[in-house]
Amino acid sequence: MKVEYFESGATFSRVAKCNGILYFCGHVDGKKGATIQEQAKNLLARYEELFEQYGTDKEHLISVTIYISDINLVAGLNEVYNQWIVPGKAPARVCVEAKIPEGYFFEMSVIAAEKD
Repeated sequence: MKVEYFESGATFSRVAKCNGILYFCGHVDGKKGATIQEQAKNLLARYEELFEQYGTDKEHLISVTIYISDINLVAGLNEVYNQWIVPGKAPARVCVEAKIPEGYFFEMSVIAAEKD
């Protein structure tokens, strides 16, 4: 089975691809101190750029994993996330509380299928 790695560094790759499935590493928004809604908008826009670059889109999401600094903030994240998701095509999702670098509210990683 062939596995391809993109934008690889010493400890991780930005994307790994196997059998038409794209595994995106975790990302945070680059703007520390913004509200959770602002960080969500920025990060989801960044993922759309990555999706275009790697041949997928949000209609092909399989799974989303979210690490959030305080589980009580999930409603603010969902305000933006739920508008971003394509109706009827919500991916499997996990959202857990975790220690996130100061100034960030959450980190998100995504698995998506390539577009046909």
